[in-house]
Amino acid sequence: MPIAHANGIDFYFEEAGNGPPLLLLNGEGGNTQDWASLLPALTGRFRVVTFDARGAGRSSAPPGPYTTRQLADDAVAVLDHVGAARAHVVGMWLGGMIAQELALAHPDRVDRLALVATHARPASPALWDAWTTFFVQAQERGLDRAGLVLWFMAWMFTPAFMARHEQVQEAVAGWLDDPLVAPTHGRAAQGAAASAHDTLDRLRLIAAPTLVVVGDQDILTPVAAARELAEGIPGARLQVLEGGGHLALIECAEAFTDALLTFLSSG
Repeated sequence: MPIAHANGIDFYFEEAGNGPPLLLLNGEGGNTQDWASLLPALTGRFRVVTFDARGAGRSSAPPGPYTTRQLADDAVAVLDHVGAARAHVVGMWLGGMIAQELALAHPDRVDRLALVATHARPASPALWDAWTTFFVQAQERGLDRAGLVLWFMAWMFTPAFMARHEQVQEAVAGWLDDPLVAPTHGRAAQGAAASAHDTLDRLRLIAAPTLVVVGDQDILTPVAAARELAEGIPGARLQVLEGGGHLALIECAEAFTDALLTFLSSG
């Protein structure tokens, strides 16, 4: 099992493909498997590096809370371990917040930056905390996992997606088959990092060419948050995916992949 030992803990990571390094950063509680559907389109052009952030997957889960700057330093440590001096960085959700801090604290390590379904500052930290707390408490109390996944999916996908029952059943089965559920204390620690994240007043310092992507029906990190993010970063471009929810990279897979590849391959 590939492990990078850094910052006092162990990080599970994976590499695939050839070309310029491309670092993918997971959402809250996520792991390397979250990018499986995208890898075939990416590995033909890039050397793709994925890893499980502290608190999730097969990486260590030390006590929290964590910060997005701390998680960004972890990402740089993984890049060091695989010998990537500079990389394109794509961050989804919490990963997008980590990517912002990475671009701010380590600008020499970031080539092009893609921020997906994320924000510079939560509009309501209390709401974000409540969302994470419910998820953690449901796991701690042993609530039916299929029911919990269905509740979670209503935040991730559009009503149109949820109305396609065969597709929903397939997605639920996929999540239930994932053996790498983040431990509750790790999930809570990552949630605390997301809730406290705030780069709004520093966005102007991001120098990397940036693409901001959001689904037009994202209710967790809505279009207004993506627009605020894009307007704060010099030269950033906003891509709104029609008919997409929070996981527009799945729901609008073709449009998302086209937009991402076009951006990463330009310049």
